Amino acid sequence: MPELANGKYVSQADAIRQWWPAARDALIETAGEYGAWLSFEALSGRVQARTGITTNQPPEEWIPRVLGAVATDAERRGEPRLTSLCVTAERRVAEDYAGVPAGTDAPTRERVAAADRLECYRAFGATMPDDGGAPTLLAPLPASTARPARAERPARTRAAAPKAASAPSGMRETTCPHCFMVVPVAPTCRDCGEPLAL
Repeated sequence: MPELANGKYVSQADAIRQWWPAARDALIETAGEYGAWLSFEALSGRVQARTGITTNQPPEEWIPRVLGAVATDAERRGEPRLTSLCVTAERRVAEDYAGVPAGTDAPTRERVAAADRLECYRAFGATMPDDGGAPTLLAPLPASTARPARAERPARTRAAAPKAASAPSGMRETTCPHCFMVVPVAPTCRDCGEPLAL
């Protein structure tokens, strides 16, 4: 759960209202340098330092909500998609990247984000190369998941029964009785540090 420097807790919604303007400022600074980008981790550190509101939550759990607010604001202002400058540890934009419709495949999402980053560099004063720059992918595109052509598929027989789905191997979760956050089962809450009733 987010907290102030004095140790007082801040609601997630209030923290996001403070974090997103700081994230916008950090992304505009980043856009001022051609080819620059920030990881979720780096943006998380800048946002927390600028606002004085910190959290123990991994950035992947809250940065997407902050980026959503930044994207909404940029669209309202008619600005390029600043959120294209913030990427995961794998150097990819988030799956819910605002520049594409939901369900868009990863290669298309990454190409759109690369074009959006170039637009940000141009709009926010980066010194551009003599050729004007080009959209740059930050990570190799994932391998195509195209299905084999019909003739290449093995023939199915009636005797072949579908395999039963294995039990999900997901992480067990519980609700902390102190901060009411859903957290992984552990001796103590990763958000507030209080013991969990197991």
